[in-house]
Amino acid sequence: RIYIYRIMANRSWLTKRHSKLPAITCTPQCSPTSVFTGTSKEPIKETSIEVDAPEALKETRTANGTLHDSQSDAETWVLKQDELEQAFQVAVNTTVGAMSLEPNLKEMKDYINEAFGLPEQVSANLWDKAEHKQPSRLKLCGKLISARDIPAMDANGKSDPYCVVGIILESDRNRDKVKTGHLVQWKKEGFVTHVFRSTTKTATLEPEWNEDFELPIDNLGEQVLVIEVWDSDEKTVGVSEIKGAKGIGAFFKDLKRTDDFIGRTFLSLKEIQPQGGPGTLILHSHTAKNKSGNIWVHLSMKGQEEGKISLTTKMDQSILLFKALVMYEAKKGNPNCQHNWDAEMSVVAKELLTRHTAYYGIDETYQAAVHLSVLFDYHKIFGVQPRRFSQFLDHIINASGRKLLSVALSQSGASDSPGDWVDKVLGALQGLLTEVYDILCNHLILMDVTTTSGVQSLTEWIQVMAKLYQLDDLVAKLPVDRRSLKTALEGSIKMSFVKWYHSLYDMSRLESILLQCYALKAVSESCLSLCSTIQNSISPEVKRLTGVDYLAIYVASLDTLFSPAVMDLMERWSQKKELAATTSYALYLNTKRMCVITKQLEATDLKGLQLMNCQCWFKKMVPVWLNAALVTCKERIDRAVEEDKIAIVTDEVCYSSSLVDTLTFFHQMVDFWNNLEWTSPEETYAFVGELINCITDAAKYYVEQIYTRAFEHTSGMEQFSITVRECIILNNMKHMQLMLSPEPSSSAVAGLLDELELHKTFDWLQQEIGIGEQGRILVGNVVKSAAEDIGQKITSESEQLVMQFIPAIRVFIDEAMQAAQGATIEQVLSPLGEYLNTNLKTLSSNLLFSVFRNLLEDIWMATVDALSKSVSTLPKKPNQKYLYQRLRESLEFLRGFFNAGGEGLTDEQLKTEQYKVLLNDLDLMCLSTRELVLRCCADLAEQQAKAVGSPEHKYGELTLSVG
Repeated sequence: RIYIYRIMANRSWLTKRHSKLPAITCTPQCSPTSVFTGTSKEPIKETSIEVDAPEALKETRTANGTLHDSQSDAETWVLKQDELEQAFQVAVNTTVGAMSLEPNLKEMKDYINEAFGLPEQVSANLWDKAEHKQPSRLKLCGKLISARDIPAMDANGKSDPYCVVGIILESDRNRDKVKTGHLVQWKKEGFVTHVFRSTTKTATLEPEWNEDFELPIDNLGEQVLVIEVWDSDEKTVGVSEIKGAKGIGAFFKDLKRTDDFIGRTFLSLKEIQPQGGPGTLILHSHTAKNKSGNIWVHLSMKGQEEGKISLTTKMDQSILLFKALVMYEAKKGNPNCQHNWDAEMSVVAKELLTRHTAYYGIDETYQAAVHLSVLFDYHKIFGVQPRRFSQFLDHIINASGRKLLSVALSQSGASDSPGDWVDKVLGALQGLLTEVYDILCNHLILMDVTTTSGVQSLTEWIQVMAKLYQLDDLVAKLPVDRRSLKTALEGSIKMSFVKWYHSLYDMSRLESILLQCYALKAVSESCLSLCSTIQNSISPEVKRLTGVDYLAIYVASLDTLFSPAVMDLMERWSQKKELAATTSYALYLNTKRMCVITKQLEATDLKGLQLMNCQCWFKKMVPVWLNAALVTCKERIDRAVEEDKIAIVTDEVCYSSSLVDTLTFFHQMVDFWNNLEWTSPEETYAFVGELINCITDAAKYYVEQIYTRAFEHTSGMEQFSITVRECIILNNMKHMQLMLSPEPSSSAVAGLLDELELHKTFDWLQQEIGIGEQGRILVGNVVKSAAEDIGQKITSESEQLVMQFIPAIRVFIDEAMQAAQGATIEQVLSPLGEYLNTNLKTLSSNLLFSVFRNLLEDIWMATVDALSKSVSTLPKKPNQKYLYQRLRESLEFLRGFFNAGGEGLTDEQLKTEQYKVLLNDLDLMCLSTRELVLRCCADLAEQQAKAVGSPEHKYGELTLSVG
């Protein structure tokens, strides 16, 4: 008894028992269509083809969207020698005339020489000729109009304001003397050479002057206009204009030291447009912190050559100059490739162009038109980024408003009529608009709008079109059907999609239905990707710029082309047996996702699209998908079981890789079901049945395959010992059963119906057509039947496993019976106890708890059966009584061993009918003759007592005395 308790206390097979079923975590890392395909170790059997734009379209594709062949037109973008010299002369004249006293002349001169690349002698002669020519200076032409909100400087609450105007160098502006001094002082110290003083307006805070002045410009890029307002202590002051040293004394005599400083303002000459215009400048005190009122002026520039040259000549010279600079700047910015140029000019080039427009008095509208026209010619060959066109169009719109032609004619001060040249400008703008329209009609081919740069390029071209449509004179020259920006943009978007779609999907190039399906699947992927990009990036920006709903136009075009193609193909496919399930299912998923995006649109005219009913196109394909999925699943199961090493995947779960692979497939089946959407209850009911049959068949097939691997390593063993391998296989089979029909205690495993959320489907079917409960019962019976089949397999393997134990148990019992008569029960059963303890420890540590308890009960019954057979083989001799006594003690010992102090099998499980019979037989075998006769008589008496009083009572009374 003490030995038995010691064995119980050391029963390590009870130390690691699973009270709950651990869950398997398997997240499929594969595409939705992998439910029809093999794993990554096996290539997909279906043929795949690449569908892309035709070669002719690929050749026209550029980063910025130009549609022209640069190789054939590049030669047109070359200035002839005489044109180059003429442009050089314009640059030289501009430089010398506009900055004859500028110290930075050398930097500009070096740039011009390098940019034009003329022979050294030719360029030297042209420079010499220009420098010896009578200097022609730029002049700042201004008009002091009025001032407002100036502070009161006199006791009467008024002021007597007058203005002093001059020009200083930007570099002198920050000197200490300049910060605290004034124009008169600066002139005395040499900072200023020419100063203008206005008349004085007495007793006012809002003076009106309306006085004109002119000041010579020595350095346009480095000079600053200064306007000062003073309060005079003189009653009247005349106008004094000082040039050079002449009149200095008179000026100083007029300007008294007692005059009070009111405020001043600075303005860089570079900010003044040649044609000029009115503007308001803010006056500040010396500290530049306090505001001292506002002054309203009109400023412009005038060159000596202005008025001597006709407008047409000015424009032609401007074109030659800008074209020459563009040629140089484009190559300089990217020597290896001039394509997709950003048209960003260098600082020196910008300065040269600014001086040119100022020197010749070219209007800002004409300047922008010249630049735009030249860049458009460059774009047709090499390509220019669209945002540069937008900038020049902004200049034109801001300067002239919507009516470009009428404004240009009214504002022109040229002696000849500018109408011809304005027509040229309008012609260039019309050409640009045509180019933009053509680009937008092909933008899905020319630009990769799935990238950030592609979206940016598209929106920039749309901005260019929107700005061109702000010019009424230009719009008036367009065809009637294209005079609306919205109409033109909608038409270009539709045309672009049509061209893009046909470039990807051309049925005439594909002979078989299968190839057509592969191509259509590839097109659907492109359409879906584009649809998402349009929804997230393109459509919001286009709608903000133009009010056009790009996504609605795209979806409507998609429905016109894509829907009929899919419906026709699915109809022809449903009549074929050799269908590519993967391709058609991927096509369905892509179509469904596009339908989801379409449903989010607010446009009411899209509700009748065929795309909204895309589920109906594929309803004949669902049985095909399920059948293909089952075939593929069995192939994957075969491969998974074959490659399974029957080893624990992780320390947390006692399963092998084949189960994880199979469950991954079931997760994919769940995803497959969740991706299906059907409006017809009848179709849904049929699909549910097919889906459940597919999964249950796959589950049973896996159990059958893994069952064959159970005992392939146990043959030839002298003494069977349980291994982890057998435990894992049982766990795999049990988990598959629980997946179909979970036990209440196995909360870690979700059942098949829960995974698929079929309860929602059945509730809907019950509500729609009243067959939800019927479907629930039908599916439940199918699943229950499959779970019972798997359970039978588990029972079969458990029985085989127990059968492996019986020979060893019989050997140990036989050895116990052969032990010496004086040996104790502890001594004779020690080998059997150690054998059972080792194997039960392995089972407890690796088996699921429910499987372990069932198997433990089976091993106990096999042990009882082995003892029974040992009893039947013992010789019936009087001197063998001790053997029966040993067997009886062995039976009770083993019953305590399997009970394990209440933690193992229960008494109800242990005291089986076979156990009771064996125990009774052994009790009888252990009795003496006298005890046996008494026992027999006692049994007869008990039977007699039970029979007394019954109708069948036919016995008398027997009195027996045993002496």
